[in-house]
Amino acid sequence: MRSLHVLLAAALIAAGAGCGRDTAAAGTLLLPERPGELHLEQIVTSKAAQDPITVYADDQTPGGRTLAVLVTDSEDWEPPLDWQPPHTGKPIKLDRHEATLGGSGQHRWITWPIRTSQDFESYAVLGHNLTEAELTTAANGVAADPRRPRIEATHLPAGLGLVANGSLPLSGWNTQLGGTEHVWTNRQARARVSVSQLPGDAALEVLAGATVRGEPRDIRGTTGLAGGDLLTSGSLSLDWVHQDRTLMIPKVRLWRENGTIVKVSALGLTDPALDAFTASLRPATPEAVEQARQRILDHPPHLLFPPADGENRPLRLVTHGRNAERAWAVSAGLEDRTFTYALRVLSRHAPIVDGGGGSLDWNPDYAKAPMTIMHDVQDLGLPSDSILIGFAATGVRTVRIRYADGTTADLPLGPEGGPGGVRWFSTEVTSRPFTLTAETHDGTTTDTVRRIP
Repeated sequence: MRSLHVLLAAALIAAGAGCGRDTAAAGTLLLPERPGELHLEQIVTSKAAQDPITVYADDQTPGGRTLAVLVTDSEDWEPPLDWQPPHTGKPIKLDRHEATLGGSGQHRWITWPIRTSQDFESYAVLGHNLTEAELTTAANGVAADPRRPRIEATHLPAGLGLVANGSLPLSGWNTQLGGTEHVWTNRQARARVSVSQLPGDAALEVLAGATVRGEPRDIRGTTGLAGGDLLTSGSLSLDWVHQDRTLMIPKVRLWRENGTIVKVSALGLTDPALDAFTASLRPATPEAVEQARQRILDHPPHLLFPPADGENRPLRLVTHGRNAERAWAVSAGLEDRTFTYALRVLSRHAPIVDGGGGSLDWNPDYAKAPMTIMHDVQDLGLPSDSILIGFAATGVRTVRIRYADGTTADLPLGPEGGPGGVRWFSTEVTSRPFTLTAETHDGTTTDTVRRIP
């Protein structure tokens, strides 16, 4: 057990022997008291496949050398954004494989695809305070057994021994740890924080810490890791592009608290803002968790989208709505005859869905048809197959839906002066079939509907 205490100071892993402050029972969800300008976007339990991993370390050197080998389902691995030359990744030749070596500071990695795998898997060897020669020797000693990755004893750097082996629900090169996860965002500010909680002991913390490129730090009364992720592809979503490049670098805090490994991953936040968010985490009662789930549907809809798309074309909220279980929102923009739109669907019990969208050449005639359907969510395989989204021409004052039993409902229209001069509508369809009619300002009623694309 003493060796696990020493490993708490290791820069690559946290073999936490302490339990931290007595603030929460294992399995209790930690929610922030002060999330700042962030809003809850989802609470889910990961069902990711368990990726096998083995960790070795030198327990005689506090903060010393560590080594991990794992298998994950990715052939295309790139270094994190803040890794600079000369270790951003270069081809090397192992005894039996062509591979890639990269790293930064005291952290290095070697990865290569498993050519015999049908699941696009790769081996990865991650090291801290090891030379390139030591890491290469270790990589040459990886046993050809994807289900139980390990390094033959004759290829281990001197002084390193087995600390723990097992598996993690990493879901490929994913920055989340697995277990229960809640995500807080402000996409207008291009900010995101994910909190993953996975019940486990000190050995599991060793495995989780092996995926973090961090330095020891006191976090919530226990020794954890603060730094970045080893398992990030570096190709972030365009939602998170910042002029300040440091905000695009993933930031991580990982520690063990009362039988639960907690990992906080952030984009678009400064280190002080992330530390304040982490410090405000508090154990939540089941009632508080249920209230938080309800607040997901109260997420300000305009904060579900960045201010512009990947081509820097402006976006604006054009329609949104909710039912008992889900909320949805659509943003759109028009610039130089290019029409851009995006749809997102929130759920109290499922992950957020980026429900499609894209861009198309805008034809002014689109604004002349009384009604146009952009997306019937049934066609997209989203959590709800009953959300209808479209827009009405400028001269339309009312869009009405009528069901087979004779019931009708007027659909709220979005603001005038939207992209293309149209007004958007969306609704949960309660049954099928149904018909749509539009009433224009001159009193004319029509059921003519166009579908795009």
